[in-house]
Amino acid sequence: MFDVPSVRVGKLFGIPIEVNLSWLIIFLLVASTLATNYFPTIPHAQPSPGWLFGLVGAITALAFFASVLAHELCHSLVARATGGHVEKITLFIFGGVAQMDDEPETPGREFMMAAAGPAMSLLIAGSCYFLYGVAQSRGLPWWVWAPLQYLSAINVGVGVFNLLPGFPLDGGRVLRSILWAITHNILKATLWASRSGQFIGWVMVASAIFGVLNGNSGLVWFGLVGWFIASLAGQSYRQQVIRSRIGGVTVASIMSASPEFVDGEITLEQLVQSFFLGGRHNRYPVMRDGSIVGLVTLSDVKAVAQSDWPYVRVSEVTNQDLEQLVVDGGASAEVLISRLAGDRPGALMVVEEGRMVGIVTRADVLKLLEDTPRG
Repeated sequence: MFDVPSVRVGKLFGIPIEVNLSWLIIFLLVASTLATNYFPTIPHAQPSPGWLFGLVGAITALAFFASVLAHELCHSLVARATGGHVEKITLFIFGGVAQMDDEPETPGREFMMAAAGPAMSLLIAGSCYFLYGVAQSRGLPWWVWAPLQYLSAINVGVGVFNLLPGFPLDGGRVLRSILWAITHNILKATLWASRSGQFIGWVMVASAIFGVLNGNSGLVWFGLVGWFIASLAGQSYRQQVIRSRIGGVTVASIMSASPEFVDGEITLEQLVQSFFLGGRHNRYPVMRDGSIVGLVTLSDVKAVAQSDWPYVRVSEVTNQDLEQLVVDGGASAEVLISRLAGDRPGALMVVEEGRMVGIVTRADVLKLLEDTPRG
């Protein structure tokens, strides 16, 4: 998702929440638009100082993205309740996305998961509209009811837009779940839902180009969103093809068994001399008293001044986020597609019954894809 870093800001219901730095662009755009073009036109908003429009615009923009987060969180909680594992939720320039290790196992589970997000958006819209009516009827100032009016309208838009029947939008997932239930073939269902998503995306792009040529430059963003949807729709189908090819393979069957590991109590100098220099790997599992600590890489060592290597222990620089670094040996190899993608760690430690039994890398997945018949 772009080559832009994300910052973890906390957890909700045990699910990590991250903000991609690209999100700042859309936040500033929404906040400034509200402050300069929307709230100043509200009845009874004038005369008000400029700083008040700016403050209300920023708070309203934050509230809007909180509702986007609630939308994604609802997806995630339903997915988790139906047996899925949610890696994290990320807010980025085009909204938000819940990243999950695997796809729903049945059409019914996908339908419930997909419908949950738009339902939350529409629920927020209804709640904001009710509060807007109460605030207006009591004669409260514009800076109380105007943001509620905006949040009601924008959440209706988010809910309805996401229900468009094109993958990867929520409506596309609903469509796929229905086609999947009818055909009993998830690959065929994904193909048609993805094609619908590509059609919707390119129609948005064409509409934006036509609008811009006729002087409506505000449609540029609409076209960018359409391009994003069309691109992601095609990518989603290709990923499903891969999943279908390797769905019956377990992680344990492609891992490297009995991997070398290092003691977390040794120094970085000992690590470099005994493992990295002349060794076969640029990353090693780290253990302490028989328990997994995490994964240490050559990059982790290079981040420390060489003069400090004799005094810094391996455990002090080890990535200890076991949620991201550990995978069950009995899991389907298809979970590795998302777990090892992008800027995530390039290796995962494989565990069975609480003990490490192997390590699996991106190279192992690529070899599996090369060796698997395309059918």
